[in-house]
Amino acid sequence: MFGHEPNKEMKTLVLEEVRNSGADIREVISRYVLPDMAIVGMDNRFDYKGQRITVDEYKKIAPLGPFAKLVIVKL
Repeated sequence: MFGHEPNKEMKTLVLEEVRNSGADIREVISRYVLPDMAIVGMDNRFDYKGQRITVDEYKKIAPLGPFAKLVIVKL
């Protein structure tokens, strides 16, 4: 979900925050990761992991689910 292997300190920080807040682990992780970038074409689609998808499709398949962040650039 981080896009890389987090170090021990980051794992501990996230798990403690989840335990203390009761928040969804994906919500907590989303606070510490950079957003994905979408360069949206005329068809309102962008490339994501080898597919051309819409923003709505991204929200369904993103590892962080509803907590995923997306920077959108329209051409």
